[in-house]
Order: sequence, then structure tokens, then C-alpha cells
Amino acid sequence: MLTRSEKQIMDLLWRVNEPLSCTEIVELSGDKTWKDSYVHSLIKSLMKKDMVEIAAFELISRSYARKFKPKLTKEQYCIREYLAEDPANSFSKLFAAYAEQSDSAEEMNKIEEIIRQWKKDHSI
Repeated sequence: MLTRSEKQIMDLLWRVNEPLSCTEIVELSGDKTWKDSYVHSLIKSLMKKDMVEIAAFELISRSYARKFKPKLTKEQYCIREYLAEDPANSFSKLFAAYAEQSDSAEEMNKIEEIIRQWKKDHSI
């Protein structure tokens, strides 16, 4: 489970959809008063939680800055948290709840295609 600040950093990384350095995260954090050292701590924690990884190194002035990117999409993270929340949770239950609320035949057709492709890829 992510802390509130960790979730805010992940939301920023997902929204921007490109690797960011800690300095860039501070700059793009809007009204946050985060310091570089705090963001470094948050990134370190996110790396331990297997949420972010180093994507690149960028030369800034005379030193290199690490750039970070998410290891999971926002959707993958949501599913992972849902399944970890309770052993009784399952994707099929989640999908059934989604299907009950959906009124989009186009969305259901996309899901059917994803399932067909998965079965084909797994020889089922």
C-alpha cells in the first residue's frame, strides 16, 4: 500500500508518462512544498515497493541525475491492490461488478477480444 505522498508521485508519473528526475518531480508537483531530499526518500521507498525503476541517466551541469518511471500502469496497480486487499477478492468478481455497471457494448467487445487474444497466446 502506498502512502498519500507516494501515491501523488505515482499519479504524477502516470499522468506525465515520461521518466522524471527528482528535481522535475518537485517542479511539476504544483502547490506541494516538497524538498528534493523528501522526494528522494519517497522514490527510494517506491523502488523498494517495486513501483518505480530507473529509466535513464541525464547529464545536468556536471553531474548525472537519475530519471524514474513507473514499473506498473495505473490499472495494473489498482488490480494488484484490489487483489492484495482481501484473499477473497478476484478479478472475475471485479469484472462482474464492472459489467453490471457498464452500458457500453463497444467496451464489452474490447474485453471479449482481449480474452480471445489471451486464450490464443496461452494455447487455450
